[in-house]
Amino acid sequence: MRTVFKNGRIIDPSQELDVVGSVIVEDGQVVDLGEDIEIGEYDELYDCEGLWITPGLVDLHAHLREPGEERRETIKSGTQAAAAGGFTTICCMPNTSPALDSPSLVDFILDKAASPEAGGIFVQPIGALTKGQRGLELADLAALKKAGVAAVSDEGGPIQDASVMMRAMEFCLQLDLPIMVHSEDLNLSEGGCMNDGPTSAMLGLTGIPRSAEEIMIMRNGVLALNTGCRIHFMRISTWGGVEMIRQFKYLGAPVTCEVCPPYLTLTDEHVGEFDPVFKTTPPLRTEIDIDILMQGLADGTIDAIASDHSPYAPYEVEVPFDEAPMGMSTLESTLAVTLTHVTHKGRLSPMETIRKLSTAPAEILGLDAGSLMPGHTPVAQITVIDPNLEWVFDATRTFSQGKNSPYHGWSMTGKAVLTFCGSEVYRCAHFDEERYELALP
Repeated sequence: MRTVFKNGRIIDPSQELDVVGSVIVEDGQVVDLGEDIEIGEYDELYDCEGLWITPGLVDLHAHLREPGEERRETIKSGTQAAAAGGFTTICCMPNTSPALDSPSLVDFILDKAASPEAGGIFVQPIGALTKGQRGLELADLAALKKAGVAAVSDEGGPIQDASVMMRAMEFCLQLDLPIMVHSEDLNLSEGGCMNDGPTSAMLGLTGIPRSAEEIMIMRNGVLALNTGCRIHFMRISTWGGVEMIRQFKYLGAPVTCEVCPPYLTLTDEHVGEFDPVFKTTPPLRTEIDIDILMQGLADGTIDAIASDHSPYAPYEVEVPFDEAPMGMSTLESTLAVTLTHVTHKGRLSPMETIRKLSTAPAEILGLDAGSLMPGHTPVAQITVIDPNLEWVFDATRTFSQGKNSPYHGWSMTGKAVLTFCGSEVYRCAHFDEERYELALP
């Protein structure tokens, strides 16, 4: 099977490549790419004139909910949503029921993701750092790594005891296993439901101070500096957090971090209507935080953009704001929001945008993804993007079971129009059949 993507703008940060040309896939592998290459015979042809041809997008941080919380999302619906959003590899978080703290559960995730009914993309499980994610006793980390996890995390229930965290880092250092941390001092955030500030005071809601995040960034950064263990900070939301991570990098600590689109586009003022779709953790902050986060993206302090896809069943969010769960359904909007509010506003170049959404996430966890280089990945992972497609996001028509999106009704510019993973192809609903449809010889 020979598939050709021609006439597109090839953007591959792994090769610092930005040219108009073609990509050739044969038997599921990229075999050639570049300008003026010989196309030859083919079975499928995609004319990508005016489109970007990029490595498949990689999401470091998504919640697939299965096992145990299938009312919110399943591996099938979550991977279909990922493919629709342009992702060919996603990392699923371990806070399921039960938590992903055993090799058998890792096997379950991998088997379900590889089934014919799933979305045809790669799912990389992240293992639980402690048993049951209770923050007390370390899980069998060696067994988890052998089972195939790329990193470990206690996700939304971060370890509060510094001595436990230090032991975890010392153990993970020996295993060469990164730790993905959600930074939150639960003693400071307990009972809070939004950012602590003038808006929370006006609305009469209990606030979560930014210090709850920043204190834990400082603690974990110091421990990473002292132990040498690789730490990835998830969903940074404050300007203070950005400055701390910048300093830790300067000091040589092995740290990386990500930001999620809501923290680049929404503030605590959006909570004014008490709509639960704007409730998340960490909470939405302020315009000043957005400005510094944007600067951190541009100067490389922030390494990656992740979705933090957190779907919930409709009945769970149809409750008063202070009773609603924290999280947003974002897999199918992450690329579009980034293009619309970051790339098209000149904050990131197209090359740096794809780096943050594909190559850098793959490099952070050592995944076989994020590149179009022949032979770099087991199978070809390609995303075709129309950067200028204007459309309106409709959360009611998404593949995800979670419709709790803050972007419902937003006008977007840019979308993944084709997601190619091995032999699996997803075409978006906006795909222009006459222009983009495959042409057979």
